[in-house]
Amino acid sequence: MPETFQDVITDLLRQHLPQVPGLAEIHGGPGIEQLARSLSSFCVALAAANEKINLTGIVDPEGMAVRHVLDALTALPALEGDGVLVDLGSGCGVPGIPLALALPRRQVVLVESRERKAAALAALVDELGLSPRVSAVRARGELWLAEHPADEVVTRAVGSIADQLKLLRKARHAFNRLVMLKGPGADDEFSQVADRLTELGFEAPERLSADLPHGAGSRVLLAFEPTRKS
Repeated sequence: MPETFQDVITDLLRQHLPQVPGLAEIHGGPGIEQLARSLSSFCVALAAANEKINLTGIVDPEGMAVRHVLDALTALPALEGDGVLVDLGSGCGVPGIPLALALPRRQVVLVESRERKAAALAALVDELGLSPRVSAVRARGELWLAEHPADEVVTRAVGSIADQLKLLRKARHAFNRLVMLKGPGADDEFSQVADRLTELGFEAPERLSADLPHGAGSRVLLAFEPTRKS
């Protein structure tokens, strides 16, 4: 019998999830199988939503498994604690929803400024049965954070390192850690702002990296902490 769209994604995730750092400790062997199914269900729901509103250009099963789900999970080693996690500029719900499924103890907030996308994210969250632990709000990220303190903030594809740090400078005391998912050019990009970190109110970042399977390239993660001086 031919594999369905969801079967292909589930098989790919079943193959690669055991290699994701930290997942086995959270979910155990049988839990990884269930996680693969939950993550593939997210991909199916995202693909269906994408037919109504353009949320992502990645719609093939391998791309969704690798470039959305496994890419999102590269953030896991950079995250700490069990507090509120905010996906800033969530777009299609990545990395926020995969991280929420991988971290069942964490409250996750998807912040998206575009009205139709925020509404689509809220519908996805409801369809996947993740509410109220996971929520989607329509807001500008820096304004939302100024009124809603969070433990950690994660971003993917929402602008340059310099732009993100400048945007979040005034709200930096509302969170403990900012994790940016960047591409292989992250080091060159960071070099352009490295001598301005004190001015922007952030410590030098922790740098992590991960290779994605199936020739999908590499991911660099930069984890910034705000300076504790007023």
